[in-house]
Amino acid sequence: MTDKDIAKATGIGPSTFHRWRRGEGRELPEIEKVRAFCAGLGISPAGALAALGLDPSRDNPEPEPPLPPEVRRILRTLADPNVPDADKLVLQEMLKMLADRADRAGRGRAP
Repeated sequence: MTDKDIAKATGIGPSTFHRWRRGEGRELPEIEKVRAFCAGLGISPAGALAALGLDPSRDNPEPEPPLPPEVRRILRTLADPNVPDADKLVLQEMLKMLADRADRAGRGRAP
């Protein structure tokens, strides 16, 4: 589909969905816009909402506290079906290492 086709089907302008794809912006996209975008393309919004850190099973999903842009990019990468599993595994292992380090620091022990 072209950008024009996507915009016509979803009601969401190309600049908006390209900004979402690049992970730009300080705030999460409006939930209704994400749902409209998915509906226009005939896809379930569950994956898109999960990639944004929202619980798609709730009628009114509440966002988690804001995440730094770097963390959002990592989460989007992990949710992207086009990213090779090997790349996702590396990111997951690094996140586990960082989480362990944060746990140790939170308990007052040196990392």
